[in-house]
Amino acid sequence: MPQRPAPPIADQTQPAADPPAHQLQLPEPPDPLDKPACSGSPAKSSHHRRLARIGQSPRWKGQQFGNTADIELKMNPLDFRMAADFAFGGKKRAPQGRIPLEHDIEVRLSGPPSQGLRLTWLGHSTVLVEIDGVRLLTDPVWGARASPVSFAGPRRFHPAPLALADLGRIDAILLSHDHYDHLCAPTWRKLLHGAAPGWSGKVVTALGVGAHLERLGVAPENITELDWGEGTWIDSAGARVQVVGTPSQHFSGRGALDRNRTLWSGLAVLGPHHRVFFSGDTGPTPEHADIGASLGPFDVVLFEIGAWHPAWGSIHLGPERAFEAFASMGARALLPVHWGTFDLALHHWAEPAETLWNIAVAKQAQVWQPRIGGSVEPGATVAEPWWRAVK
Repeated sequence: MPQRPAPPIADQTQPAADPPAHQLQLPEPPDPLDKPACSGSPAKSSHHRRLARIGQSPRWKGQQFGNTADIELKMNPLDFRMAADFAFGGKKRAPQGRIPLEHDIEVRLSGPPSQGLRLTWLGHSTVLVEIDGVRLLTDPVWGARASPVSFAGPRRFHPAPLALADLGRIDAILLSHDHYDHLCAPTWRKLLHGAAPGWSGKVVTALGVGAHLERLGVAPENITELDWGEGTWIDSAGARVQVVGTPSQHFSGRGALDRNRTLWSGLAVLGPHHRVFFSGDTGPTPEHADIGASLGPFDVVLFEIGAWHPAWGSIHLGPERAFEAFASMGARALLPVHWGTFDLALHHWAEPAETLWNIAVAKQAQVWQPRIGGSVEPGATVAEPWWRAVK
């Protein structure tokens, strides 16, 4: 297979030393990464560099990051029916039976993918991406809850199908944004204590998110933060791919006082033979078509389909619009993520998968819907909607 030329992308690398103080273009006070959730970064120099880059970002609006188009949350704070559904509707939204997991993952991952590309869905938005000799992990979440505390918040429907220790070589982790169901602090603490010995320590994430990671203990030199349109290279024993930050339509924050102080991003992985797009969390945007035209064609795109509601239509896709985004990108296959692990919305836990399945059948489209822990490669098919067997 011939190699694809890499597109011209601004390569983002961390500078070796601080620029002189008079050259720093810092955002206007207050410090956007000071409080509450991003405080405590141990490296003052990397913090100043980060602030300088935030101040220069076209996405920075003076006090916070913004989307290309304005977003609107249509939730009525006085809608008591919605509040009651959130509080008492759990039995409707959670599976009553056991979700089946694929458990032969280690055997499957013991050799390289036959066609140079393999994706293994580990639940929610966590996917092991093996592409052209490089192994990447998206938004790793092994924690019991998607929550800032261990005693409350959405609990997992199922255990992780693979232990961190059994991941094997991970050349870099790709982190789309800082929400608790994507940036899982308990998982990162385990990683930093050696729970995944094959991890290189490298992270590629959205601009500003490195402050959280440094606070947790990730070395600043191992963190690459991307603004939209910037890229970086990941190398592994002679193999090489480029990771590019791309627009998404969402928001960020880990508390009531830090909304949009860090950026959110999609991440495109461009190899010499294959290309993969990971949407992170996003609402519908015409920029998906632009990404497909400028960085594609993609072998597979990973779009979120779960944890959605019409009131959140500008920041989450849901299955119908995930399919529309997939079609607009001209990609060969769709792997739906962000469903089946946590109760984060008001719908039945499998509704997004069922809706997407019916669309894919009607459109005769290549949509990969493996069991959690399952792997897919180019040309893969899923023979049955496995979630229907879960009571």
